[in-house]
Amino acid sequence: MTTNAKEWLHHLMGEARSAGIDHLDLLLNGAVLPEALLPPLLALSPAPECQWLLEHTPEQALAHQGPVLLRIALGDQAHIAATAHLFTAVYAQFCVLALISRWPFDKLAVQLRGATQATWNKGASSGVLRYYDTRLFRHFCEQLDPEQLAPFHGPVCRWHWIDHDGKKASLCGLDINPQDHSALTGLTLSAAQVQPLHALSAALQWLKKNDCTPAQHGFTSHEALIRCLTGIHLNLSRQQLEKPQHEAFIASALSEFPPLSLTPKKAAL
Repeated sequence: MTTNAKEWLHHLMGEARSAGIDHLDLLLNGAVLPEALLPPLLALSPAPECQWLLEHTPEQALAHQGPVLLRIALGDQAHIAATAHLFTAVYAQFCVLALISRWPFDKLAVQLRGATQATWNKGASSGVLRYYDTRLFRHFCEQLDPEQLAPFHGPVCRWHWIDHDGKKASLCGLDINPQDHSALTGLTLSAAQVQPLHALSAALQWLKKNDCTPAQHGFTSHEALIRCLTGIHLNLSRQQLEKPQHEAFIASALSEFPPLSLTPKKAAL
């Protein structure tokens, strides 16, 4: 097990136990999860509780390519060992959204399943909301309005993931009693909520295509560069520029951030 993966797993276990919780919930992105990793976990006896979140939704046919929720028993060494193996394999692949939750597993699964279902364009469009993709998770949470925050964050004490810089990241939930919640059946998003998410996706695609480092554009982290690129793509969309103008617009916006020097300057004599 790599040091980073081992430290993260121990950190998550400590967080759960500090909250008086004897399990750890893992929301795995089935679209990028290597096929060989899940069967050993599910073959354990007893096996972790498991739910594919796109089951019982309009996307049920694609359920095993979508998010899967597992509950790992912290008192079961076989569960811990299999989780350690999984963490090592996918540590920096944006595959694991971990959460600390007191909710009964079935109720938690219902709530997280409901959050995968979104409508937008005043109800004219619908589809899967990929909040479980940890490249998108923080940005998605920032778009939620007060009425959406409670049902989404209510079941969770704290969310945890690995960010674009390979560092531990986390966000507080609300830790609300499940009896105070009705089941979440979907989220309705406004244009103002959808546009930043489209901009983020475009920013990530641009970054992958151009394969540049944060320092080349004056940033000290991938997270900061991605946030900047998201703002640039949002402005690009608002100005309704034609596609041939996109690269020039992005290059001009990035030119405002001079590259960072990675070589320490010599002290003056």
